[in-house]
Amino acid sequence: MKKTKTSYLLRGTPSVLLFIGAGFVMASSADIRAALGMGAAVLLSMLLTSIVVSAIHKIIPAYAKTPVYLMIITGFVSIISMFMQAWFPEVVQMLGVHLAALSVSAVIYRDAEEIADHNGEVKSIEVALVTGVFFTVVMVVCALIREVLGNATIWGKPIAFLQDYKVSALVGAVGGYIVLAIVMAIINKVTGLHHHLDESKEKEDNC
Repeated sequence: MKKTKTSYLLRGTPSVLLFIGAGFVMASSADIRAALGMGAAVLLSMLLTSIVVSAIHKIIPAYAKTPVYLMIITGFVSIISMFMQAWFPEVVQMLGVHLAALSVSAVIYRDAEEIADHNGEVKSIEVALVTGVFFTVVMVVCALIREVLGNATIWGKPIAFLQDYKVSALVGAVGGYIVLAIVMAIINKVTGLHHHLDESKEKEDNC
């Protein structure tokens, strides 16, 4: 069976992908501004890293690939961080050290090593874009739940009718993990059904 872009992207289940990126998802999911900022940082760092790695991977000795790829990722994350500090200092303050920690993110390194290192620019860009969008959507969904229900705010502005009903526990780490777990469970349920339908259709086509 031919691999779809989705199966090639996830290389397992969505929960595995979310698990290895749980650190920056948790760090940015308490406020929608932070979620969008981190989403942009993840997307841009993955995209730029994939382009450069796919272009130069053939000339890098095998023993030097890990440090070189980490240097490339760190360089792009540093540049993105500086631009964000100049234009969106409030978002950078919300993200704190978690933005810099993208330099050692397993998600970005994984795509550099498993995708960009073995494919051309087109495939690497496709996977980087889809992965970045996937994480951005998840972070925004979690942020909407946590900020609206936990803080009774949206984009930092109070929602008057929710002030007496906010669930403050959602703002903390425990609440964040609960929200992330629920979102992961929903994604797994949906994608599990999707794979089941694909398998059923394939069996029917083979009959």
